[in-house]
Amino acid sequence: MHLKVETDYAIRMVDYLIKRKGIAGAPEISEESKVPLRFAKNILQKLTKSEIVISYKGVYGGYELRKNPEELSLYDVVNVTDGPLILNQCMQRREECFYKSYEECPYYNIFMEISLELQNRMQGIKFSDLQYKNARASDNSSDF
Repeated sequence: MHLKVETDYAIRMVDYLIKRKGIAGAPEISEESKVPLRFAKNILQKLTKSEIVISYKGVYGGYELRKNPEELSLYDVVNVTDGPLILNQCMQRREECFYKSYEECPYYNIFMEISLELQNRMQGIKFSDLQYKNARASDNSSDF
């Protein structure tokens, strides 16, 4: 199980918008977060639709973070690009399960429990927490 590259891009773009603290155009966001422009535009549309960022049109248009970093969780961004965090497809699409019912499946309950634990853990990680940890790591890097 791994997150999509698109999710990694989305996290980096949100991180940049938090540090930027203002409106930025797609080319700037793309360049600063090292995301190819065509992917950046697609991801920005998804982030706008999910109300994580605001899109401004016109000459002075661009994108700005809509949600406060203290309220925005890692899961919020992951869910935009990866969807719900599940360990097995049968948890979403019943027809893909070998067993006739969830009660018969020896794996369903444990996979569901792990998926919910991961989701809850990621919902508890706010971007403001990550910014603080990243700043501390940068400050301590000069100690090496």
